[in-house]
Amino acid sequence: MINLSFSLKERKIKPAFKLWFEIGDNYVFGEGTYGLLDEIRRKKSISAAAKATNMSYRHAWDLIKEVEKHSGEPVIKTQKGGKYGGSSEVTSAGLSLLTSYKKLKKKMKNVCKLE
Repeated sequence: MINLSFSLKERKIKPAFKLWFEIGDNYVFGEGTYGLLDEIRRKKSISAAAKATNMSYRHAWDLIKEVEKHSGEPVIKTQKGGKYGGSSEVTSAGLSLLTSYKKLKKKMKNVCKLE
């Protein structure tokens, strides 16, 4: 590992990165999608998750459709509303994406720490 810590720390420069998953050349999953799926997992609602992540409902659905299209698996399961409204649940494929993304991001942050 290259030790650039002295000059970088002195100048308050730090490494940064953006992480996303691709299949071939197709974007599948990144920070925004992670936030959306994680909020769906917590709130059980696409609408509430979209609001919490400052997305329009339409944009949230478009992201979900893109992930499902490129991954080949559903990442959420929806139940249509009735008198009390519907609900959404993150599937095992969606949970796997959330877990993998979170673990890899943590590893990448550790790699980027200056010594």
